[in-house]
Amino acid sequence: MTSASTPSPSAGTSSIPVPLGGPRSGGVRAADRGAADRGSAEWGAARTAARPPIRLAVVLGLIAAVIPAAGSWIPSFWGDEAASVMSAQRPLPSLFHMVGHIDAVHGLYYLGLHFWIDLFGASPFSTRLPSALAVGAMVAGVVLLVDRLGTRRLAVIAGVVAAVLPRVTSMGTETRSYAIGAALAVWSTWALVRIVTSRHRASRADWVAYGVLAGAGVGVFVYFGLIVGVHALLLAALARDARVSAGGVAGAGAAGGRLREGADVLRAWAATVVVALLAVSPIVVFSVAQRGQVSFLARRDTTSPRALLVELWFGDARFAVVAWALVGVAVVALVVGLLHRARDGWTAALSVTPRGVLTVTALLLAFVPAVSLLVLNLAVPAFSGRYLSFSAPAVAILVAIGIDVLASRRTAVAVLGVALVVGLAAPVWLDQRGPYAKNATGWQDLSALVGEHASAGDALVFDESPKPSIEPRLALHTYPDGFEGLRDVTLKTPFVDADGWRDDVLTVPEAAAAGRFDDAPRVWFVEYVAADGSTSPKSGLRELLGDGYVEVDSWSTHRARLVELER
Repeated sequence: MTSASTPSPSAGTSSIPVPLGGPRSGGVRAADRGAADRGSAEWGAARTAARPPIRLAVVLGLIAAVIPAAGSWIPSFWGDEAASVMSAQRPLPSLFHMVGHIDAVHGLYYLGLHFWIDLFGASPFSTRLPSALAVGAMVAGVVLLVDRLGTRRLAVIAGVVAAVLPRVTSMGTETRSYAIGAALAVWSTWALVRIVTSRHRASRADWVAYGVLAGAGVGVFVYFGLIVGVHALLLAALARDARVSAGGVAGAGAAGGRLREGADVLRAWAATVVVALLAVSPIVVFSVAQRGQVSFLARRDTTSPRALLVELWFGDARFAVVAWALVGVAVVALVVGLLHRARDGWTAALSVTPRGVLTVTALLLAFVPAVSLLVLNLAVPAFSGRYLSFSAPAVAILVAIGIDVLASRRTAVAVLGVALVVGLAAPVWLDQRGPYAKNATGWQDLSALVGEHASAGDALVFDESPKPSIEPRLALHTYPDGFEGLRDVTLKTPFVDADGWRDDVLTVPEAAAAGRFDDAPRVWFVEYVAADGSTSPKSGLRELLGDGYVEVDSWSTHRARLVELER
C-alpha cells in the first residue's frame, strides 16, 4: 500500500498527460524527471492496468444506501418534499402543464418519481428510497474514482467518509433530486477521468456514457452545469500541461503527437457536451424563464458564516471544525508537494502526485460551483446550501485525503481518523431521524389527530397564512388517511388542475359568500402554531367565529392546533 508520506505515483499511463501532470516522456529536462517521476510512471502503468475494486465499491455502496434508508420514514414530509410527491402524483398531462409554468428545473425528477410512485406508492419510505439508492451509487462511484487516481486505502477512507457526511445522509432521506445529482456528479467525473487516464484511445461508447451522465445531471438540476464547467477546467489544465511538456522537447514529434491527442480529447469533450446540452435544452430554457420562483432566497440569509461553514456540508459545528481541519491538511499537503517539486524546475512542479491530482480535482468540484453561485448571488438570488449537494462527494474526498496524509503508513491512525469522523457524524444522523427533523412540520401527527376526532362529512378548513414549506394544508396530500371523508370547503382548484403545484384556495369570507358553510354545522379548523406558541391573526379563525361558529374543543400537535367549531 502506497504510503502517504512518500512520493505517490501517477494516476496512470495515458496516451495524453493526466490532468495537472501525469507521466511524461521526452518533453522535460532530465532534472525535471527524476527518480520519483520514473517511479510514478511505473506505478501508473500498473495502476491503470489493475482491476477496479468493483466488489469493494458495491459493498460500500450498499452500506451507504442503508445508512440514509434506515429510519427515513420517521421525519415528517415538509414543503419541498410535498411539492415532489404532489407533482409526481399528477396525471402526466397535468404534470407537463405544470412544469410549463413552474418547477421545470425539477421536471425530469418529477417524471421519474411519477412512475416510481405508480409501482411502490407514495409513503415517506418509498419516495425517499430513490435518494438513498442514489447515495449508494454515489459512494460506489467515489470508491472507483479515488482508487483510479489514488490508492486503495484512500478509496476505502473516502467511501466511508462520503457515506456518513451529514449533507449526504440528509439528502439521502429527502424526496428531492439532490442525491441523484451528487451521484451523477461522481460518475460523470469518473467517466471523464477514465477517458483521460486510459492507455487506449477513448471509444465512441466512452464519450456517449459521459454525455449521458452529464446531460442527465443538467436535466435533473440545471446548476449541475457548474460541474460540467469544472470538467472543462480539468481538461484545460490537461491541455496546458501538454503544451508545457512540448516546450522543452528534445524529440518534438512525440510531444507534438501528445498535443494533437490532447486537442482531440478537448474537441471530443466539447462536441459531447454540446449534444448533451442540446438534448436537455428545453429544461434549461424553461428553468431560466422560471427563475423568479427562487426570488424568496432574497429574503433569507443563506450566506451567513454558519450557513457556509457548518450547514453547507457538515450540519454540526464540531463535525465542521474537524472536517475543515482535515480539508486544510489536504490542501497543505498539496502545496508542500508543489513547492518540493518546484526545486527541480517549474515544469516538474506541474507534475503533482496522484494524490495531488485527486486533491486538485476535488477542490475544483467542491469550491468552483460554490464560488460561482456566491458570485451570482450578488446579482440575483441564487444561493442555497442544498443546491450544492452535488459537491458533497468532493468534500468527502478532501476530508479523506486529510486523514490519509496524517496517517502516513500507520493504518491504525487511519482507522482512528475514520472512527472520529463516523463518531462525530452519528449524532447528526440521529437528529436527522427525529419526527420533526424537516422544518418541524409534524404533519403525520396532525393527520392522526384529525382522523381520531373528525367524522366523515364534517367540514375542514386550513390556516393558509404560513409559507408553503410549512403550511398545514400539505398534510392533506402527504398523509391523506386521517382526512378521508372530510369536505375541503375552501378548496377552489385542486392541485392536479392548477398551474402551480399547490391547491388554489378561497379565503374564509370568499368560501362563506359562496355558500360553502351553509350545510356545515361542524367545522374542523387546522391552525398553524409557531415555535413560540403564537398564531396568525390572518389564519381565518376570527372570520369563522364571527360567522356564528363557537369553539367547542381543541387539541395541539407539534406545530398545529385542531379546533372543533359548531354553530
